[in-house]
Amino acid sequence: MDSELRQLVEPTNEIFIRQVKEWGEILTGFETSNKYKVLNSKGDQIASLAERGGGIWKFILRQVMRSHRNLEISVFSQSSKEILNLHRPFYWLFSDMYVNDGNGQNRGLVRSRFAIFSHTRELLDEKGKVFGYVKAPRIRLWNWSFKIYDMNDEKVGIISKKWGGILRELFTDADQFGLQLPQWSWEKRVILFACAVTIDLDFFENKKSRE
Repeated sequence: MDSELRQLVEPTNEIFIRQVKEWGEILTGFETSNKYKVLNSKGDQIASLAERGGGIWKFILRQVMRSHRNLEISVFSQSSKEILNLHRPFYWLFSDMYVNDGNGQNRGLVRSRFAIFSHTRELLDEKGKVFGYVKAPRIRLWNWSFKIYDMNDEKVGIISKKWGGILRELFTDADQFGLQLPQWSWEKRVILFACAVTIDLDFFENKKSRE
């Protein structure tokens, strides 16, 4: 299992996560379960993500609760093997994303924290120790980016919204964002990868819903 996780985050310093839109969702405007492709810096697909659960009840919860709903996402290798499981229980204000590998072993946690002027996510390892955080100002005009910091408050990377072009955004509402990985161990990079997924669900998804 460790080898598959290392392949996800270690060979490259940049990862791009691109949402896969289905035609039914494009034509009707109703949000369906999230699906993503994970690409490396060369544009090659290295993994895929899919939201677990379906049916009419899941669909209703998605429309009503939006990003506050109970959520489970599986990350699959190119051989279709589940290598990560991300679980976030229902929340009102602050969310926790639990990160387990495909065998159910705890790998860490992404925890939202209260801050008046910023959106803040703490990154915790498998022992519950905070090793970094991700932050972005609450008020912004155009810069849809979240900066990554180590425990010395030094910026070491960034999670940034990547627009796919005007026509693509108008007709497919496609979502893509990039993750610049710091020089951390692959175990910490895995938690940061989970944080990028959390940010898309907690922030970019809400932004698209308002628009």
